[in-house]
Amino acid sequence: MKTKRHKGLTLIELVIAMAVNIIVLLAVGMILVIGHRTWNEAWKDANLQRDASYTMLRICHPIKTAISAQVVSDGKAIKVYREADWIRFFLVDGSKDLKYQIEGKPEIILDDKVENLEFNVEGNRVTIDLKLKEDNLQTHLVSTVMMRNYGG
Repeated sequence: MKTKRHKGLTLIELVIAMAVNIIVLLAVGMILVIGHRTWNEAWKDANLQRDASYTMLRICHPIKTAISAQVVSDGKAIKVYREADWIRFFLVDGSKDLKYQIEGKPEIILDDKVENLEFNVEGNRVTIDLKLKEDNLQTHLVSTVMMRNYGG
């Protein structure tokens, strides 16, 4: 008596193939989720560093062209005197907003990210210590700027 050979997959083979596919799909999904999360954290960190660089640039440029500078508010603010006007950089009391003022209404440079800001003036050198914090990320920049038009 001849037995017929059946061609095709058995139920066990089908279940094993499905289980292997599910494991592969879960692994790929986890890699994508972890990669996306890492990308977002790196992007937030880059944005915070960009904000710190921009803020430092906005502070340093007027200081370079200044005749003199005076630290006020226990080092938390500075007045920079130029030929025709003065500029004041300061933190708003009770907030994390950095503002500047040119003989008028203050304008915001950076809002809700400044952890600490300190100024120090020695002769024609102004040292700026800036710390930014957002969520669980932080950055810290320190810069020394020379006043080119320093009057003594």
